[in-house]
Amino acid sequence: MNKVFPIYYETFGNAHDPCIILIAGIGGQLIDWSPILINGLANKGFFVVVFDNRDSGLSHHYNELGIPDFSEAISSIQQGQLFNPPYTLEDMAADVIALMDELQIEKAHIVGGSMGGIIAQYTALNYTHRVLSLICIATTSGDPTLPPAKKEVLDFFASSMNSENQSLESAVNKKLQLFKIYNHPDYFDEEKIKTQLVTAFKRAHDPNGFKRLLLAMICTKPRTEQLKNLDVPCLIIHGDYDPVFSVEHGKQLAESIPGSHLEVIKKMGHGLPDYFAYKIVNLIVSFVKQ
Repeated sequence: MNKVFPIYYETFGNAHDPCIILIAGIGGQLIDWSPILINGLANKGFFVVVFDNRDSGLSHHYNELGIPDFSEAISSIQQGQLFNPPYTLEDMAADVIALMDELQIEKAHIVGGSMGGIIAQYTALNYTHRVLSLICIATTSGDPTLPPAKKEVLDFFASSMNSENQSLESAVNKKLQLFKIYNHPDYFDEEKIKTQLVTAFKRAHDPNGFKRLLLAMICTKPRTEQLKNLDVPCLIIHGDYDPVFSVEHGKQLAESIPGSHLEVIKKMGHGLPDYFAYKIVNLIVSFVKQ
């Protein structure tokens, strides 16, 4: 990041190769992407760009926008009224394009996970001419008829609306419990995830930034009707163990986007453990090289 450009990013591979941009989910940082995924894509002949979303990691934190009033926002939404968050996920899609402009990348394959998958959808919808393909991992169209997240997940995010600065130990232990819910027991490496969470906390911890991101998520409208007109090659990767967006979300997303391809991975939850990174590299590479 510099004074002119507010997004912190890192690149891997040859800048002359086709570009793949990875967009993280809410609360995620670029260090959360599996090195197996990043290096796997770079070694297969792609220029890989990872970055910290706004209000995350080492990118600009929008403290000047204040702390959101969730009670007012939720009350407005429940009454069917519009509520304007400090920024939207469409603004964050514009960040992706700004990053491409900064790197002088005309077109890219856009990969997004969870909230990052929604940002990826908006990037493809609003800037179709800049997108070579769309790869959505563990995400949703936002259709209100789809199953909600598991109660434990909703409870975590509800408590985050009112959370203040926590100690490292408290914040890490709380998020560790969330990751335990996210992942199938066969692929939950507690010590490894705990180490990653400590590293992420020390790199950047901003509860108010998380609140602004969460409000942007809450205020995002369903995209099913828009996606029906999307003319971009699309791969959807979803786990059958996902406790946030159940596999029905992936199936409905695939049905919404013309010509899209769905891959359901057994025992994959809402995280991306190294075990699944190899498979996802192969899925992405075979798809984008078609």
